[in-house]
Amino acid sequence: MDLNLRGQSVTRVCFDATLTLLTSEDYEVRVETDASIQGPGGDLVLFGPESPGATAVQLVSLVHDAVASAEVGSPGDLLISFESGAELAVAPNSDYEAWGLVGPSGSRVVCMPGGEIARWSEQ
Repeated sequence: MDLNLRGQSVTRVCFDATLTLLTSEDYEVRVETDASIQGPGGDLVLFGPESPGATAVQLVSLVHDAVASAEVGSPGDLLISFESGAELAVAPNSDYEAWGLVGPSGSRVVCMPGGEIARWSEQ
């Protein structure tokens, strides 16, 4: 499933209990479980969104990077590829919502526990 983020730039990266990416078209991607980031040079790093540690530098470098593709695979895997060559990947979690996307008009896509995808339409 294509999340239709292609061409949008990352405008902000936020760290709290989750990792949040905000885009130039007011979309919000929230990562709520362990994930990985692969840099343009090919280095793959695993991180937890609550404490990304040294990975925070790599994640912050996504600011101003444009999304090349953002897709949901089976069973609920999220893969966001950036024009720089970086890739953010999030696998489903058996106990928690792994990730979510909220659009500017209230549309929502969430990876439920176990990988099922839930969708809500615009309000």
